[in-house]
Amino acid sequence: MPEIEDLVPTLANLPRHEYSELIRQVDERRRRAVEGDSLENWPNDATSKDEFAAWIACQHFAIDKGITRILYLPAGAPAEEVRLLEVNALASLPENAPLQAVDFMPDIEGVHYSLFVADATPRQFEEILSGRLALPAGWQLAGYQEIPAMKR
Repeated sequence: MPEIEDLVPTLANLPRHEYSELIRQVDERRRRAVEGDSLENWPNDATSKDEFAAWIACQHFAIDKGITRILYLPAGAPAEEVRLLEVNALASLPENAPLQAVDFMPDIEGVHYSLFVADATPRQFEEILSGRLALPAGWQLAGYQEIPAMKR
């Protein structure tokens, strides 16, 4: 298998449409691999909120290589709501814009949770930690649980 450093110059010189198609194909293969790996641990109606948060975070880590950290924020969330703060080094977000929580719940039969995800750049995450950037309304860092990235 070629080393990443050897691939970068070739990939950087691809025409835009070929690069976009390559990324689409790679993402599709990764999604299929993640789906196959996760079928044995697929959530169901007996899955706890904490287990679901860990499972969905693993899916996000596997699919989006820009994600460097995921914090599960259960404090203050409604009983059936999972809140994830995802730090994404590849996110193209306005650095001075307020964070937005997006309904990100996949259609999973038997799972009764809702899932909201807020993306932040690494710089925004530092601003959150320092108290200079607010989380979405009603969200709080108190009692957060960092979900570790598994092998990618």
